Amino acid sequence: MEAQQILKDFPSGPLDRYRSRASFSWKDMALLLDGEDCIKLRHRIWSEMENDPLFRDNRDATSMEDARRLTMERIKKLWSSTTLPVEEAIAKPLLISAYITSVGMYDWSLSVKWSLLSTFQVAAIQGLGTERHYDILGELMSNEATGCFALTEIGHGTNTKAMRTTAVYDKAAKEFVLNSPDFEAAKCWAGNLGKTATHVVVYAQLYTPDGKCHGLHAFIVQIRDKFTLKTLPNVIIGDMGEKLGLNGVDNGFMMFKNYRVPRECLLNRTGDVDEAGNYVSPFKDPRKRLGASLGNLSSGRVGIVAICIANMQKALAISIRYSGVRRQFGPEGGEELPVIEYQLQQGRLFPYIAAMYAGFYFSKTFLIDFFEFRQAGMLKEDPEKLAFMGAEIHALSSAAKPLAGWLARDAIQESREACGGHGYLSVSGFKALRDDNDANCTYEGDNNVLLQQSANWLLSLWNDIVKDQHQSIDMEARSPFNSARFLKGYSDILMYKVGSLPEEGWMCPRESLRAFEFLICYLCKSTAEKIKKLESTGMDDFTVKNESRTFFASALARSYVEYVFLQRLVFLSENSEVAIELRNVLGKLAALYGTWSLEKYSATLYEGGYLDGKLGVQTLRSAVIRLCSDLKNDAVSLVDALAPTDFILKSALGHSDGQVYTHLFKSMSEVPNSFNRPDWWTLVTDNARAKL
Repeated sequence: MEAQQILKDFPSGPLDRYRSRASFSWKDMALLLDGEDCIKLRHRIWSEMENDPLFRDNRDATSMEDARRLTMERIKKLWSSTTLPVEEAIAKPLLISAYITSVGMYDWSLSVKWSLLSTFQVAAIQGLGTERHYDILGELMSNEATGCFALTEIGHGTNTKAMRTTAVYDKAAKEFVLNSPDFEAAKCWAGNLGKTATHVVVYAQLYTPDGKCHGLHAFIVQIRDKFTLKTLPNVIIGDMGEKLGLNGVDNGFMMFKNYRVPRECLLNRTGDVDEAGNYVSPFKDPRKRLGASLGNLSSGRVGIVAICIANMQKALAISIRYSGVRRQFGPEGGEELPVIEYQLQQGRLFPYIAAMYAGFYFSKTFLIDFFEFRQAGMLKEDPEKLAFMGAEIHALSSAAKPLAGWLARDAIQESREACGGHGYLSVSGFKALRDDNDANCTYEGDNNVLLQQSANWLLSLWNDIVKDQHQSIDMEARSPFNSARFLKGYSDILMYKVGSLPEEGWMCPRESLRAFEFLICYLCKSTAEKIKKLESTGMDDFTVKNESRTFFASALARSYVEYVFLQRLVFLSENSEVAIELRNVLGKLAALYGTWSLEKYSATLYEGGYLDGKLGVQTLRSAVIRLCSDLKNDAVSLVDALAPTDFILKSALGHSDGQVYTHLFKSMSEVPNSFNRPDWWTLVTDNARAKL
């Protein structure tokens, strides 16, 4: 295979000790998880960057304006590259994700800006628009026009229903009139809006001439001149300024004042207004129309999951390789041991390797699910089927994005701390990782609020199943992506208890799946009962929802997506077409991810009677420790399989040759004026010289 030749053997060095002990080939694992096409694409991108002075030299901008200019210069170079031909990207959509994450591992500002310009807005138009939008779609795909996506407003982010930008249809002119009532209604945080975009997919409350509001709808609107980049009349656009990270992306704010756009600017796949001002939709139920629309809105969250996992790939490559080299302490009279040998270091880092593998495989398979849903929409399949698909996609993405964001945040921080003081150096590679990843915990929806949307979908399913005494509900239709079909068997699931499952039992990841199914059913039941109890007091719906979130709905949504991460990794580990040595280590990773995740719910599992008191919790915890120990000799090769090249990793601590101290000395020696006294030396010596 060509990919096997691309994946070069690592230089011999201190990490040989662990690489030689691995139970599997890291190259085979890379091929299994990423696939030959994605591997070839990634290394093609990274090689081009390393050999191009624009990417190789002066990698760090000194100001926000420099960052913006440098990012756009690099965007232009990416546009002129033939690394990913359009035809190939359309035929193999996984390559788009591989391209975005590969560029992002170099610089997330560059990746985010490229995605917004080249794919995100295009995907939104493809998912929500129709044939009448092909012309602008072509301009965006050829980069004649540049785009951004504007949903969030200054005064409202997560509560989309309360957004206040309006689009009122004027049937005499056959135009929509867009208005922002005040600054709180200004669109904001849209990447590329500040300086770059000529067009925007903007969400507004749609009003027909009869004064009726039909809710949020998307419009494709021109906001700047394509040739001069000057803002068009009746549109106000500004830059939001410097951020904690991602400063190569120009986030902006925008207001409309009686801004008129043609009727055809409405993206009309799920709802339209005819020339006479009548609202029409293929969906009779507005909730199902919203479900289909929300599914299309999930593309950002689908992408963020992959971004977060890519950040884990870098962070864990650094901390695990460093742990295999760094020696501290040892038995009396013996040599110092690499810190990877210590149970504490294993317990801090190895569960995140398992989570990274679960997240990586989930991200790839979920992307395929999302494209299946989008394809069904473009083929105009049955509206009810589309609504069910969209609702599940929305539920999954609304929970997966928070989980991936938090996992990456914690893996980066734990990795930084696990590298001790050296991890605090900029050359460790953690600074940009931490700053840029932080945005993933906020944009495309606040994590904690997003979880409530997943919980709402689960509780709706639960209530329908419980009411369905004849067991006639079609769970294959209601959960087309198989994330919640098990709920139909809730009676039997809630009867099953493991008590004090021996440590050996937890070595099988199927036990963790069973435990999660019990946990989710129990949390559905508990949350539904909590809601019913609150309702019986006469409490209004709003207050009932507010009073049933902590320890109930939030835990339900998080455990649900942890289950799906685990479920898909277990399926891969049981695939008979996968080499046995890979299946074995994937099974251990699945078991570790399952037990580590479940341990956080041990109180709830005990409360529900699934675990039998003290011993049940102890064996679950001892299983986590044992699985970490079992993976010690595989840990370095596990991160090797998903790590980028050294040029992309850019870490003195995580270099693939393991020569940590050589790279540290080199980086410290290259600090400007490192070995000379500073030009402000007199400030230090004034007092001493005054006494001469």
